[in-house]
Amino acid sequence: MARRALLALLLLLGLCGPALAQPQEPSAILRGRAEQVVALLRGQGDPADLFTPEFLAQVPPAQVRAIGQQIVGQYGAVRGLDRLEAGSPQSGLMHVGLERAVLTIQIAVQPQPPNRISGLLITGAEMRSDSFAAIVDEIRALPGEKSVAIARLGQAAPELLASLEPARPLAIGSAFKLFILAELSRQVAAGQRHWTDLVALDRHSIPSGTLQTWPLGAPLTLHTLASLMISVSDNTAADMLLHVAGRENVERMMATIGIADPARNRPFLSTLEMSAIKTGPTAAFDAWQRADEAGRRRLLARDYAAVDASRIDVARFTGNPLHIELEWYASAADMVRTMDWLRRNGDDTARAILAINPGLGPQLRGELAYVGYKGGSEPGVLNLTWLVRNNAGAWYAITGSWNNAAAPVEEQRFVGLLARAVRLVRN
Repeated sequence: MARRALLALLLLLGLCGPALAQPQEPSAILRGRAEQVVALLRGQGDPADLFTPEFLAQVPPAQVRAIGQQIVGQYGAVRGLDRLEAGSPQSGLMHVGLERAVLTIQIAVQPQPPNRISGLLITGAEMRSDSFAAIVDEIRALPGEKSVAIARLGQAAPELLASLEPARPLAIGSAFKLFILAELSRQVAAGQRHWTDLVALDRHSIPSGTLQTWPLGAPLTLHTLASLMISVSDNTAADMLLHVAGRENVERMMATIGIADPARNRPFLSTLEMSAIKTGPTAAFDAWQRADEAGRRRLLARDYAAVDASRIDVARFTGNPLHIELEWYASAADMVRTMDWLRRNGDDTARAILAINPGLGPQLRGELAYVGYKGGSEPGVLNLTWLVRNNAGAWYAITGSWNNAAAPVEEQRFVGLLARAVRLVRN
């Protein structure tokens, strides 16, 4: 179960100011604060003196320091502020030199004294010398289980450029929603449905998303549901679309796409069903795990047909991993095939929905002709999957899953590693 939408999929430190305007000479105040950020990355200074109370309410001082330590651990010692590009007297782009990379950071300061920092967002890391092999080696060293694939897409089957156990099925969290999007797109192409079809909201799931708070009966188009399902990982939208498209149809779509072991995801669970089983009594969970496919379908009809989402203890999906052996499973190679199917067979609307939340910082996104994205997470589970086209017209799929049944995974670190792979295919 995804416990968050992974909306930004950036190294998020706070809320940024407005988009940068035309570059201008940085003010003394902006430059001074930028230098203090560099000092903070070196372990100097006190975040409480630099950031606004609103910022620190989002990211406490201890977390700011921890993120700085993670950055240094990943990219090496801080060399200094390479340059500062101001878009206004209160905002700009910092380029911070580290041993192995140049970090790009958006910074915004308050216009009134004492001009504290109101926003700080890492939007990219340009490695001084990078390669797919180096990225894979760093991922290999992470604790737990990993499955990674970077593939060029064309007329033939995907061509693997780099990989780490690409055939290993792992839990993928909310990335399962790509299978629902694929089936919905197939039905639209077949004329069975239209993106403008209206359906009435008839169920609620648990967060992430917003529809769980909407009144039942609210009219929604299939396009709206799909957009919410993919861009903010709305679980209620996903469960609605699974019901509309049909569980058995989504199960067949997995085979159509080429998922190597589709039986592992049968019956194909809704987010509400999955969460109810995972958080339910131990005896009920064990009964589910022991049952075969037919038995599980009987259990769904008997015990999980009328689950009340408000009674699910969502706090169970925070902290330590919870039964990640029960999840939606796919390998990196499966996820490549999924994005390739959507590239080949999805219509313009499906691809536009995939592109609403690109899962990349604005600088890297701006260097690509197209970016489609879906990820998923819960404690101990993380998947990131991109479909990209560079400005030369070449298509790629970049995907990775990281599972650790013993402890939560470091999301920011994994995002940074796979974003480096995206960066390598941009030309």
